[in-house]
Amino acid sequence: MVDAFGVYGYEGPFRKSCELTLHVLRQHEDTLLTILETFVYDPTTDFIGKKKRTANVPDTPQEVLLSVRSKVQGLMPGETVTLSVEGHVQELIQQAISPERLVGMYIGWCAFF
Repeated sequence: MVDAFGVYGYEGPFRKSCELTLHVLRQHEDTLLTILETFVYDPTTDFIGKKKRTANVPDTPQEVLLSVRSKVQGLMPGETVTLSVEGHVQELIQQAISPERLVGMYIGWCAFF
């Protein structure tokens, strides 16, 4: 997948576009959360449904909004210090290329056996 980003990999235009996007999201955080808040009070939206309980996944719509707010602000789970835009993008890229996370997505790993 990294080869699809070209010669620079994820260090070139991909990283810059991630940083710009996160910067715009942080600038317009209130607007984003106002739009998402409409789903909290929408009677046709079923957040909870019949899903299994998964660790680190919010249960209620209010928890989802808090989770989105903390992510946009640059708070990583379990941390109290906000990251800069560049630091946040760096952390997210490191998580995305982490072998521990990638092996969980690989169907050949056959975790279900």
